[in-house]
Amino acid sequence: MTNDMAGTGDTPYASVTQAMQAYFRKANAEDQGACGRQIVLATEDDGYSPALALEKTKLLVEQKGVLGMVGGISTDEQLQVAPYLNDPNGDSNKDDGVPDLFVASGASAWGDVARFPWTIDYAPDFASDAAVLARWANANLTGKKLAVVYPDNEFGKDYLAGFVAGLADRSQLVASNAYPTNAANAKDQITTVKNATADAVLIVAGPETTAASIAFATTIQYAPQWLISYTNAPSTLASRLGGGSTPEQLLAGFAMLHGAVTNAYLLSPVADQETTPIVEHKRIMQTYQGPTPSSLSVYGQSLAEVTVATLRASCNDLTRLGLMRAAESLKGFHSSLMLEGINVNLSHEDHRAIQSLQPVQVDVDGSVIPRGVVISAEDIGAPTPVPGSPSATPRPG
Repeated sequence: MTNDMAGTGDTPYASVTQAMQAYFRKANAEDQGACGRQIVLATEDDGYSPALALEKTKLLVEQKGVLGMVGGISTDEQLQVAPYLNDPNGDSNKDDGVPDLFVASGASAWGDVARFPWTIDYAPDFASDAAVLARWANANLTGKKLAVVYPDNEFGKDYLAGFVAGLADRSQLVASNAYPTNAANAKDQITTVKNATADAVLIVAGPETTAASIAFATTIQYAPQWLISYTNAPSTLASRLGGGSTPEQLLAGFAMLHGAVTNAYLLSPVADQETTPIVEHKRIMQTYQGPTPSSLSVYGQSLAEVTVATLRASCNDLTRLGLMRAAESLKGFHSSLMLEGINVNLSHEDHRAIQSLQPVQVDVDGSVIPRGVVISAEDIGAPTPVPGSPSATPRPG
């Protein structure tokens, strides 16, 4: 896999790879690896750059001869890498692709199996995440004014379309404002939705922009109900809001984040710290040189668990095609770190691994409190395109 291992792309995502490596060491040492072999995760640093991710992916495939790729992070990177992995020779014949398993990107593109027959996602798709948040708003924010602030790219447009699709009363959406993808912040858009008197705001962004938006809102005396993409771990947002990762700084950050609603599908290393799976997760991370336990390390181990299950299901045909067919055969797979009621179900026609989410609310101590029941994204249906330009003007209330 490729990842921002040195942090030069200003991301914390190296923890995902480090947690995967720790779990694979545990599987090799305690569980006989897979198919009578040791599991080796070859990694390359991509600096969170789409161009470099493609270059390093080609190196892994063409020079190191990896069996497949796993856990690719970032929609922008995957939109560069996936076309190559699905057609390495560039001859439009996709029969000789490379498994592109369990990508950390919820782009709607991965649902198009004809276009990307070798790509399977792991993270829930962005449109479904937004639709589940809209379902929560239907039940809890009746009659309130809603707004969406999103980047002017596929990531943002998927969220806007999904949120609109999930709303029972679309007249509640009084503003939907896009910020340029190269913008340093979304201050102008936050000011606009404040002026639209929105009671709740879905902020679609990575940790830096999400935290900056919440912090800026406090400076203009604006405190809406925040709805947040699941791609932002609460602990990561709290460290940015509080200015660091000391206990005092995290508590200050969680105080600013208190009450925000997001979706979850994995156990929380904070709220579930006494549960057997999280205790075991901490043991694995400590014993096998993993990172400090966090939401990202939990994700990494969960990703490693489904990868091991896929490898073991391919022992009779340990080829790229055999690995792909093994992944597509997973039914009812439940990682030890998944929330109750959430499983991986795949097929040759369905490459979306996780399609259920649990709405949760961030508490003042950083724990997350379930709000309602697990919602299956499959019950929502495909979102329809949102009319208007990508920068979507405010809608009448």
